[in-house]
Amino acid sequence: MGNSTGRGVSRRGVSRRGFFAAAAAGVGVVGYNATVGRWVTTAEAADMPFSRVPRLDGALVMDDSTRVANSTDAGHMTARVPHAVLFPASAEDVRVMVRYCAARRIPVATNTGRNSVFGQTLVSGGLVVNAKSLDTIHSISSAGADVDAGVQWYDLIGAAFRQGLTPASITGYTQLGVAGTLSIGGLGVATTNLAVPQAAMVKKMQVVTGAGDLVVCSRTRNSGLFKAMLAGQGQCGVITRVTIDLVPAPRYARVYRSAPYPDVASCVHDLRTLAERSGQPDGFSSVTSANNPGVTGALPLNLLGAVFHDDPAAVPSTAVLTRGCSPTAQQAQYVDMGYLDYVYLVDSQVNAWKAAGNWDGLVKPWFNALIPDNRMLEWSESIFPGLTDEDVSPTTFVVVSPTLTSAYTDDFPLFRAPSPEGGRWSWLCGILTNSATPDPGSDYATRILERNHTWWKRAHALGGTRYVEDAIPFTKSDWCAHYGATHPQFAAWKRQFDPAGIMTPGAGIF
Repeated sequence: MGNSTGRGVSRRGVSRRGFFAAAAAGVGVVGYNATVGRWVTTAEAADMPFSRVPRLDGALVMDDSTRVANSTDAGHMTARVPHAVLFPASAEDVRVMVRYCAARRIPVATNTGRNSVFGQTLVSGGLVVNAKSLDTIHSISSAGADVDAGVQWYDLIGAAFRQGLTPASITGYTQLGVAGTLSIGGLGVATTNLAVPQAAMVKKMQVVTGAGDLVVCSRTRNSGLFKAMLAGQGQCGVITRVTIDLVPAPRYARVYRSAPYPDVASCVHDLRTLAERSGQPDGFSSVTSANNPGVTGALPLNLLGAVFHDDPAAVPSTAVLTRGCSPTAQQAQYVDMGYLDYVYLVDSQVNAWKAAGNWDGLVKPWFNALIPDNRMLEWSESIFPGLTDEDVSPTTFVVVSPTLTSAYTDDFPLFRAPSPEGGRWSWLCGILTNSATPDPGSDYATRILERNHTWWKRAHALGGTRYVEDAIPFTKSDWCAHYGATHPQFAAWKRQFDPAGIMTPGAGIF
């Protein structure tokens, strides 16, 4: 395969020079005054003592508009205003500023687009590292993709497809930074039931630790840091560059959708039956249940299956694909489309909502859990039939997908998945509730967050785990329960790689 090399150009068509010019138009920072605990601007430098910040290739600014723009995330439930925002032009910018902050115990949060939904990537005071400016695709080949942290999966997928390649694991929504999804582990149920965690695709990473050291790590080199960063929620450092595996890309997808299931049991049965054949010549490439957005009042469980192929004549018949399943699955209808069209289906839907003007302002108290196979029916029958129109608004996604339990390995132990004793499959259950309007009432978020915590306690009691792309109010005791036997090792990595304890305080883990 050939190579594709980035030229420092944003994948959205804005030059990197223009990006930094816009950032630098804000109020520039020259240093930090530890006595009053605030950054010092050029205009204030003559009247206030300060420790000068290092020379940067990018921009460090603290104007009100930039700080406010980096004070909220996609969830619209939390506001934390930073004192300054770094738009790095290089990993060296990140390194020198994290080291500077560690020496002064200035808290640091980092993000690649503020796509968290519960304030995890925000910080009160301190510094936000807006790593979206690190957006270069360095190379793409059969050996893998070498990309900066802020490259969006959307752009990487498109660039790789032009080389006949694709990531094996792709999330439903792809306009997310590579480092962002890897920091929570990444679940790619859109394309596979077998190799689901995006963390498993990582060959090596370049990381700035919380101490300000620039380190390359992999499964065999600095492996402790490697494990601490994958699904580590940014607690130990900042991912600045990643090399991930790619696989040959199919050209087309045959996409099946069913009517809503009349009951939970038949949906669980069908998905399990189809997942057992996933990836085989007579089976689907991937299967999940995904509701039809905009439809309320019905049980939000619909079969969504895809068969990837290069030749429509090679695709098995519907009867073969759905053998042994309920009439709901057997009567599913299909359409043929290009592989990229399928991969970008959720992006197209979200883009349409954004164009309508309401998506970005909605409150998004999402819930995500992984349920062990042997408790899945019990869990599902206790949750899904009781969902209300408030739980499933017209813009809510409800996703249920069996994922292979053995795919969650010790290479990324901070991704908490159900025990193998629970069965072959760990079921992702995502109820990504969005408010119906941008102003749903003062008690809306509190009420739904309480619902989420109640659901998590129920899932935990059944051996389930939390997928942290969500909004569940956790105490430190809850985090200890979530990480279980892994918590002491996580705490040790935190002390080792972030000795000043400055990294990503918004998650509230330590």
